[in-house]
Amino acid sequence: MPGYLTEVHHVTDYSECRETDINDLAQACGPHHKLVTSGGWRTRKRKDGTTEWIPPAHLDHGQPRTNSYFHPEKLLHNDDDDDDP
Repeated sequence: MPGYLTEVHHVTDYSECRETDINDLAQACGPHHKLVTSGGWRTRKRKDGTTEWIPPAHLDHGQPRTNSYFHPEKLLHNDDDDDDP
């Protein structure tokens, strides 16, 4: 989804921190953004800056999701370590 169609999401809810920090923001489409407030989802930032989306327990037991759509290189693995000729 193009960035201009997304909403800015405060990873730490604005009602808790009362500030906007660029390092604590993520982009989300409208329906996914609403999942955080009304659907029981949570978000958190990883050390590498990506945002994890954590589903409520009734959907999954805490397995976070990250969006790799704009970072396909994160899905590639180096298979050159094989010892086979």
